[in-house]
Amino acid sequence: MSTPTLIGVAAFRGRYTARYIQFGEDPEVLVPLLRRIWTDTFGRDTDAMAAALLARNWWSLAVNPKPRRWDRQLPVPGLGYPATGENDTVRQGSLREAVDGFLEWLYLLHLDQRRLVVYEATVHGRWLRHSAHHLDPVEDLFVTEPALDEGGPGMTVCTVCGAVDEIDHVEVPSMAGYGYDTATSCTRCGSSVATDPMFGDRVTRKPWPPHAPKTGDATGSTR
Repeated sequence: MSTPTLIGVAAFRGRYTARYIQFGEDPEVLVPLLRRIWTDTFGRDTDAMAAALLARNWWSLAVNPKPRRWDRQLPVPGLGYPATGENDTVRQGSLREAVDGFLEWLYLLHLDQRRLVVYEATVHGRWLRHSAHHLDPVEDLFVTEPALDEGGPGMTVCTVCGAVDEIDHVEVPSMAGYGYDTATSCTRCGSSVATDPMFGDRVTRKPWPPHAPKTGDATGSTR
């Protein structure tokens, strides 16, 4: 089953330029794939990757696409399978506009920040920001990013799962007798950083995507 997706480049005040991917993927699959394409195919040249993605519509993306006998066009090495069809125009749109047709995901590159922001189509036909991801993952667990589109307050991003402003923070007087103990955690993936005035930071990065239970029922208990 296809996952109609747009991928493109963010512009000023929520505008964007994008191309269509017939068989897109959700962020857990497509974000790692785009990071690998950025590194392996384009040598971390974000402008070159954006230009190549915007050159055509896509059937699907792949790091090492192989020729298939039923394809009408040869695959693009290091990038994927081009789509075939009469409508091969670049899409110009806005995040404020209603979502067109059966689209499910929108991936926008922010070229100057080497960052990928993901939007999900809601049941009401609007784009809802899902997550933000650095193409080159940073070491910090949480980073503060500038506000997108409307110039509002900055946002806090979890660098493990890409959650935006899904952060729980607790601060209490330290048992060391001075300063404060703090705990900041991501409510989506559970990654956290704890600090105290004696031992500094302790970072816990949870696996993402979470591991599925190997056996047993939905609770993960084994039989």
